[in-house]
Amino acid sequence: MPPRRGRGRRGTAEPEDRVDRIERILEGLVQVVHDVYNNNNHDDAPQQPAMPMPGAGAMPRTTIKQFQQLRPPTFYGTPDPMAAESWLLGIERVFEVLPCTDECFAPRSEFFTASVRVAK
Repeated sequence: MPPRRGRGRRGTAEPEDRVDRIERILEGLVQVVHDVYNNNNHDDAPQQPAMPMPGAGAMPRTTIKQFQQLRPPTFYGTPDPMAAESWLLGIERVFEVLPCTDECFAPRSEFFTASVRVAK
């Protein structure tokens, strides 16, 4: 039997793919932070009712419940790049466990406001 090598991560993506994925996640999070900031500063503005996504049944509730049960790390908005990268790696680990593609993640980005605390 050949000797066993170190245990690497399954499905490790190319560095460019990983960077692209991180950029997409960060763009979504920046949009969420902007939306939260705008909603907090315009409380008198009428809120648009949430429209259900076509084909969204019990899966979104289950996925969000699963996400919350995994206790994702909280980002506190510190300017330390190491803290931000550590948080991002923690979030990526959570996404690896969840049965959610990038396409199904986008409409659920509003639920990340509890994970991202905006310093005021």
